[in-house]
Amino acid sequence: MDTCSLRHAGEAGGEMSTKTAHDRAGATARNGRSGRWRRWWRRRPVRKALVLTHRWTSLVLGLLLVVESTSGAIVLYQPEWFRTTHDWFYRHTTSPEPISAQRAVDTVTAAHPGFDASWVSYEGGIYAVGDSAYAHAFSVDPGTGSINGSAELHGGTMGLLANLHDCAFTCSAYPGYLPALAEQVPLLGLSWGALSLVVLGLLMVLLVVTGIIVWWPGIRKFSRGFRLRLRKGRFARDYDLHNIIGLIGAPLLLMWGVTGAAFELPAVKDAWVVMTGGQSGEQPAPRSRPPSPANGPVIGVDAAVRAASAATGGEVVYVQLPPGEGPGTYSVSLTGAYSPYEHRALFGGDATAAVDSHDPTNVSTQDSADQPAANAFYDEVFEPAHFGWMVNGWWRILWFLLGMTPAALAATGLSTWLFRRRTRRRRRRASAQAEPAARA
Repeated sequence: MDTCSLRHAGEAGGEMSTKTAHDRAGATARNGRSGRWRRWWRRRPVRKALVLTHRWTSLVLGLLLVVESTSGAIVLYQPEWFRTTHDWFYRHTTSPEPISAQRAVDTVTAAHPGFDASWVSYEGGIYAVGDSAYAHAFSVDPGTGSINGSAELHGGTMGLLANLHDCAFTCSAYPGYLPALAEQVPLLGLSWGALSLVVLGLLMVLLVVTGIIVWWPGIRKFSRGFRLRLRKGRFARDYDLHNIIGLIGAPLLLMWGVTGAAFELPAVKDAWVVMTGGQSGEQPAPRSRPPSPANGPVIGVDAAVRAASAATGGEVVYVQLPPGEGPGTYSVSLTGAYSPYEHRALFGGDATAAVDSHDPTNVSTQDSADQPAANAFYDEVFEPAHFGWMVNGWWRILWFLLGMTPAALAATGLSTWLFRRRTRRRRRRASAQAEPAARA
């Protein structure tokens, strides 16, 4: 090889070495920046604040949250509980000519003149005629037209749990009503009970969000976030269980937190739909004409049912009666092909039609076709999923198990916190004992 070739080879080798050095330097710089970011994220106050927020809010208010979520998991089966404990309520006979809903209302009002008949429901083969407080109802057998008896709709232990979970003891028709919690909070327009439900709902959202952020192990170590170390001691086992249970339950816990708070504070719903691409305060526009003057006869339940069925094509399950003889409407609830409230007891129905009490041709319906997708998803999927009534009792076992996750998270979280606390105490004692020995 001549001198010229050697020189060119040396220059090429030098260029390659320089390029390799630059590449390595660039990679080192990128790794350095990435490493500094990871160290900052793990050591700076932001992450520490998230860890402390997650830990101390769960420790201080976790018991209330566990009580609320556990009672809600049990209340999921309130329809099945009522049907099981009131089997006589659903006693009915087969007849080629069953009585109509209006006839059932007339039968109850004739037998009990002082009863405030405000709604009628068709479920389980019987008509249920109830009062305006939704506290009592009479069961009417359509086959014979006779009254089976009356039932308290929210009594007993299940009613107490429903008052705890749904109303924070502010529903007067339920057992356990506490008037003090029904008092209004100054300047907020909420009762003390409603405010507590809003706080607990938002707390659940906060714990889910901070829990996911604190858990996040990074892309490279993502699989470690799902490991379960059963043979590494109590701390490792409970720590891993806490992470896995939280991740599995996170979607439903987030849904329960948002919808639970939004039931009492609609601004929470507005904020959620805006964040998911919807519009705040968006409601389906009713299609209706002005109410008819009260100078004609009241059309009755049966005519209202026929008008609502013709307008929507759904199956009527529940009708609210208009008050008095003046202008008013029958509020008719119907189920269709998609029924997220299908398995609710007595008050099912997913679409609503308002029928003029004096004009069966004047029917108002709500049209959700023009709603943003986020608003429609919230109204038709997200909010109904809170109750689990879109599925039968067997499928609702999944709701029940996930509803119990706060109790499991509280147990595993408390276990790891106590373990760390005892470890720090032992270290402090060992350090205090070692210091005098070192001085000697």
